[in-house]
Amino acid sequence: MATDEPMTIFVAMPGTTLGANAKWTDIEEIKRDLYQPIADAVGAKLGTKVVVQIEKDREAAGPIHHTMFKEAIEAPIYIADLTGANPNVYLELGVRWAVRDNVTVLVSQDVEHDVRFNVAANRVVQYSNLYGQLNAARQTIVNMIMHGLTAKNTDSPVRQGSDLVTRPKAEVDALHGEIAALKTEITQLMHARGDDLFKEAMAAPHDERVRKLRRVLEVNDTRADVHAALGRALRDAGDLSGAAHHLGLATRMESGDALADYWRELGITQSRKEDLQDAVHSLGQAVKLNPKDGEAYSGLGGAHRRIARSTGDRTELRKARDAYREASEIGQDDLYARANAARLDVQLAENDDERDAAVNTFRDLNPLAGWKTKNPKADWAWLDLAETFAFSGHTADALDALREGMRRFQPEHRATTAQTAMQPVHDMLTAGTLPAEIADALRRMLDEYQTYL
Repeated sequence: MATDEPMTIFVAMPGTTLGANAKWTDIEEIKRDLYQPIADAVGAKLGTKVVVQIEKDREAAGPIHHTMFKEAIEAPIYIADLTGANPNVYLELGVRWAVRDNVTVLVSQDVEHDVRFNVAANRVVQYSNLYGQLNAARQTIVNMIMHGLTAKNTDSPVRQGSDLVTRPKAEVDALHGEIAALKTEITQLMHARGDDLFKEAMAAPHDERVRKLRRVLEVNDTRADVHAALGRALRDAGDLSGAAHHLGLATRMESGDALADYWRELGITQSRKEDLQDAVHSLGQAVKLNPKDGEAYSGLGGAHRRIARSTGDRTELRKARDAYREASEIGQDDLYARANAARLDVQLAENDDERDAAVNTFRDLNPLAGWKTKNPKADWAWLDLAETFAFSGHTADALDALREGMRRFQPEHRATTAQTAMQPVHDMLTAGTLPAEIADALRRMLDEYQTYL
C-alpha cells in the first residue's frame, strides 16, 4: 500500500574519484543505471515510492560527516559502495554496523583489491557496466534488500548475537515519558489501594489491626500515618520495641501538623520501655511543636518523675511537677494531671506551709474526682477519688472508692493496676511530711492494694 513519505536508499560512495581499480567512473551513470533501477524495483515490490540519495547530491551546509553519519544511523536501506577503498566510506560503514541491525548492502567494482580489513569476510556484491554483470548485480541487491526488510535479519557483524538495541533519541525520550507517566499512575493506584487498606485496618479489631497495617506498608512503606498507627497498635499489643521503631519512622517521615502527635506517642512508648531520657527528648519535641498538648505534658511529667525515683534527683521531681501543672492549665478538668501535680507538691514540701498547701490542694480535688466518677466508664478516677478522701480524713470512704475502682478493671489487669497506683502513694509516705491521720489512711490504702497482687 502506497504511503505519502518515500523510502530512502542511501548510497555511501566517494564523491569525486572511485579509485584506480574502477572501470566505471561516471557517478551519475552509476546512479542512473544501477541504483535508480534498484530503487524502482524495491518500490514496486513494496508498493511505495523509493528514492536514491547519494551523499554528493546533498545540498545541506555544514561538515559532510554530519550528514553522512545521520544517514548511516537513520536510513532504512543503506548501500556502502567500497569501490576505491575510500576511508570515509569505511568509517561511515563502521558507524552503520554499530547502530543498525539492517538493511546494509556492500557493493564494489573490485572486490579483490578494494574490499579490505575485516569487511572482506562479509558478502559483497560486485558490479560493473557490463550488461550481464549489471543486471545480475541489480537483482542480487534487490533480493538482499527485500530479504532484510521482510525477514528482519541482522546483517551487521557488529550486532549479530548482541542484545544491544539502538533507537532514536526522540523515541527513547517518548518511552521515558510514557514510563514516568505509568509509574505516576501506578503510584497513585497503590496509594489509593493503600488508603482503602488503611481504612479497613483501622476499622478492624485490635487483634487483626497489626497484620492489616503491615499489609498497608507492603503497598506503600513511606506513609507516616500508617507507621504511627502500627506503632500504637504494637504498643497496645505489648510490643514496645516494635512500637518505638515504627513511631520513630513516623517522626522522621512526617513534616506536617501530625508530627507533634507522633513525637508524643513515641515518647509515651519510650517511657513505658524505661528509655526515660529518650522519652524526655521526644515529649519535649512534642510540647515544643504543640504547646497546647496536655497529654504530652503529662507524659513528660511521668518521665521526669520516674527518673527522679531512680536517681533521687529533686530537680527531676520539680520538672515533673511543672510539666503536670502545664497539663492541668491546659485542661482545667484534667484530673490525672492535677492529681499528679498535687502528689508532687506533697513530696516537694519543705516546710509546714508548703505541706498544708499541698494537702489542701489534694482535698480541693475531691469534687472534680467525684464528678469524674459519674462517667459509667470511669476507672482510674475512682482511685484518685480514694486519695482525695484519704487527704480529707475519710478513710472508710477512701477504701470504698478504691475497691470500686479496682472492680472496674478486668481481673487480669488488677495486679498491674494496683502496682501502678501504689507507687505514688508510697512516694508521698516516704517524704515523711504528712499528718498522722492522712499517713494512716494512705497506709490502709496500700494494704488494700496488696490484696490484688
